[in-house]
Amino acid sequence: MSMNLAKETFSTQPDYLIAGNAEIITAVKEAAADLKRGAPVVLDSSGKLAAITVTGSADAGYTVGTTGLYGIMAEDAAAGEDGIVYLSGEFFADALVLPANATAADVEVLLRNLGIFLK
Repeated sequence: MSMNLAKETFSTQPDYLIAGNAEIITAVKEAAADLKRGAPVVLDSSGKLAAITVTGSADAGYTVGTTGLYGIMAEDAAAGEDGIVYLSGEFFADALVLPANATAADVEVLLRNLGIFLK
């Protein structure tokens, strides 16, 4: 039996998504695609979770597709798996996982209408 006596350094990087003590309500839905924790999600035509989309160009401005905006992913979920979604609460805007060219400001009011507040 051997022992590793080499000095090792361990660290953790905190993952701060929840920003306050507002009541958090969750739901469970099936994911239509792989989704990351902190991603705002919509319900697709089959009622499954899907990532929000961004359309437009840098010249004309970007628009976040928001039909069926549902909440924020509470954990990673693979396609076909059930995923937990935050339906209400307070969350850090910089912790959101957004598509390229989207900003937290693009979804802030839409999420607020659901009872999700960004800080």
